[in-house]
Amino acid sequence: MVENAQEAPPAELLAKLKSYPFLAQYNLNLFCLKKDSSAADEFLPCGSIVQDALSNEIGLNFIGRSLKPELPAKKTAVYRYNGGFLSFVVSFNIGDTDFCLVGNGVRDKLIDFWQLERLSRADKVDVFSLLSQLERLPVATVHELEELAEHIHEMLPALHPGEMYQSLYDQTVNRLAMVVGLLEQMDELKSVNDLVSFTTELLAFVFHFPKVALALLDADRGTYSFVGQMGLERVEDIAKDRLGELLTKDHIKKPLNFDEETAALFSGVSAQNVTLFPLKAEGSHIGFISLFDNEPQAVDALLVELLAAKAAAKIRQLKKETEHLQLNALSNRLLSVTNTLLFAENKEELYKTILELAADLLNSTQGSIMLMDKSGENLHIVFTMGMSLNLAQCMTVKVGKGIAGKVAKTGIPLLVNDIEKDTRIGIKNRPRFKSKSLISIPLKLKDKTIGVLNLSDKGDLGVFTESDKDLLTSFANLASLIIERTLVIEESVIFEKMAVTDALTGLYNRRFLKNRLEEELTRSIRQKLNLTILFIDLDHFKIYNDLCGHIAGDEVLRKTAAIIKASLRDMDVVARYGGEEFCAILPGTSKMESLAVAERIRAGIEREVFPEEENLPLGRLTTSIGVASFPEDGHTFTSLVHAADVALYEAKTVGRNTVVVARHVMDKD
Repeated sequence: MVENAQEAPPAELLAKLKSYPFLAQYNLNLFCLKKDSSAADEFLPCGSIVQDALSNEIGLNFIGRSLKPELPAKKTAVYRYNGGFLSFVVSFNIGDTDFCLVGNGVRDKLIDFWQLERLSRADKVDVFSLLSQLERLPVATVHELEELAEHIHEMLPALHPGEMYQSLYDQTVNRLAMVVGLLEQMDELKSVNDLVSFTTELLAFVFHFPKVALALLDADRGTYSFVGQMGLERVEDIAKDRLGELLTKDHIKKPLNFDEETAALFSGVSAQNVTLFPLKAEGSHIGFISLFDNEPQAVDALLVELLAAKAAAKIRQLKKETEHLQLNALSNRLLSVTNTLLFAENKEELYKTILELAADLLNSTQGSIMLMDKSGENLHIVFTMGMSLNLAQCMTVKVGKGIAGKVAKTGIPLLVNDIEKDTRIGIKNRPRFKSKSLISIPLKLKDKTIGVLNLSDKGDLGVFTESDKDLLTSFANLASLIIERTLVIEESVIFEKMAVTDALTGLYNRRFLKNRLEEELTRSIRQKLNLTILFIDLDHFKIYNDLCGHIAGDEVLRKTAAIIKASLRDMDVVARYGGEEFCAILPGTSKMESLAVAERIRAGIEREVFPEEENLPLGRLTTSIGVASFPEDGHTFTSLVHAADVALYEAKTVGRNTVVVARHVMDKD
């Protein structure tokens, strides 16, 4: 048709034809035959722009994948086939190349259901899906397609290769400028969700791809999850290892037919082919873009590749920013948690707080804290959530046995998605657990395991993730330090108390009494307050001890200590001075006021029933009390104790079971 013209470029020619509005709705397939070609008996495909993959596939199956010369010889032709599909053919030549343009993607107004059913059986396609696809196609008549083919044939001589190049160049430059401008807007996006929506909308509305889906790698679950899509129903997640081969160089950016294997991967998608563009950042696949029922042209493929690279880099940036914010939030939260744990009043409150905070961090509804005993052979539950603590505390887990026992032995965290399928566990799920997922973290101090923290049953009944394990491990390290600190403080308090406490009665000992009395004297002198001490001694206790034995005597001392303590105020101090002798300090109390206290103690001991006390000289076990006060009876520890001791001796000599106050004799020191 065009004499002495340079060789025509198929891609540019197709792009030029597709740019005409009256051809926008059609699938265009270009076949060509060079005059010096050895395959002179057939035209071979040299390019296509596909709007609807299914109708194009059906059209090419009817007309042929390669064209015999007799078809192009008709110059223009229109065909109706397979239940109502329509195609047109236009043959022409440019320079030394013969071309044949095949267009399809429209249907007749009338649909032949019988032929459609035959077609579905032949291609093993669901007839209702095929009918639905057919109904969505634009409608035309055979006469309209004949006129269209004639119009194309008439306008082709006016197309020159140079104009095609220029037209394609202008379109490419305009498309590139638009895409670059849109990519600049991508820099302003603040979340991954916004970026995913922006990218899928750009592909659908700017590139006019009919079916688009964007998937991101969920590292915790080992799957690619479809987070954005256009023109599709819900697409199922794909396991990472199943898709790995399709993201290699041999498959990416090339249309893949929907064979059984590919269709099984993209469950829920009805399509003829798919083209994948990987999202790669810092050398790793973080996702992919999938285009269904479309074969992107070279220019569009390059632009999509540019978009994919930009989107991947932005996603990585946003995720790093999110991780940084989460890390800061976690640090602040752990700091708050530290303060909360440090202010626990006792170890029971600490265990409760640790478990509640851990459960809150992972949205868990059941859990337990188990600590190792001193032998290092058993774990004991110290606090639980979701079961009776009294029952749990009766249970012992052998180190090395069961889930928690294995974690305690190895010191390695254990994350289980399904307790029945996990080969490390493989046991039937227990009835009280709603979910089959659990997480067990060792409580460690350096390399020493002191216990195990267990959580199960997420609030949404989901599975625990690697992120959950990392978060709980960080928390467990902090909790371990505070548990150890609490136990050390508790032991030090016990040792300190033992150093100043009488083991038999639980009262303070003589050493503590001396220090405390000196402190109270100093305060009384400074604030000009009264201070009284009581010396309390059991009558005939040695005889009782000889009659009843030391075990009974020890019980008498414990009961006496309890009676004395119950008779005093919280601010008063009582100590075992030695043997059967006790001393009480009454700060801010005058001698007269103290007499009532002393009498209450004496009467309380007299009323108490002791075994075999009827054999004592007085017929019962009684006590004698000596009373001395500051300032009238002394200003020092030694002088006050001496005055009270003298008064006690006097009580013994006047018949016992009585209270005697010290005489007003001032100390001379």
